[in-house]
Amino acid sequence: MASAFTAVDLAATQQISAEIIVVDNNSLDATWGLLQGFRDQGRVRAVWSGETGAARARNCGRRQASGRILVFVDADTHLPADGLIRIKDWCDRQGKEAGITRLAGLEGGWRAFVWWTFWEHVRRLPLAHAKAMPALMFCTAKVFDEFGPFDEKVAIGEEWPILASLYRQRRQRFVYDRSLTGLTSSRRMELQSFGYSRTFFKYAWAILHKPGRIKYTDRIR
Repeated sequence: MASAFTAVDLAATQQISAEIIVVDNNSLDATWGLLQGFRDQGRVRAVWSGETGAARARNCGRRQASGRILVFVDADTHLPADGLIRIKDWCDRQGKEAGITRLAGLEGGWRAFVWWTFWEHVRRLPLAHAKAMPALMFCTAKVFDEFGPFDEKVAIGEEWPILASLYRQRRQRFVYDRSLTGLTSSRRMELQSFGYSRTFFKYAWAILHKPGRIKYTDRIR
């Protein structure tokens, strides 16, 4: 298994065969320096990429990965301790080829709860493009190479070539595991005035009109 953009429980990875790949694409904080300590322990492979954008970072991670199951975790998202084991079970025992998990606010608070609960129900809709938000997603390497890569031309919805395509063509091989929860940051909404409303309308515009996906801009990402 391989994970790009990762915040996983390293102890949990000892229970299965896993490689952890962290792609740093021009971070402006101390991320690269912190990664050196993990790299020296031989537990994390740190990859530097000068290309900005989440889609480019994920595609870079895929090129570095040798695993047959790819797990993509955003830098601000926490994967449950048993997450990798359960994802492996979905693929090996249940025959799933890709999936997403439930998301919840990392910082807590009622506004974040309402926000993520709303999107949880949206993602349950039987629509291909509802299988979105790649903060925590997985797919087999075979599916990635069949439908991918992530769309580097857009700033939002870059996962649709993989997730939406598989859902349309082999719906029974896709899973939305709502019992597995990834904790992800709500800072984009929390740190801006009217952040939840602004982000919602930007999302809606981007979903309905492709130019909104390409020109999607935000002060906080």
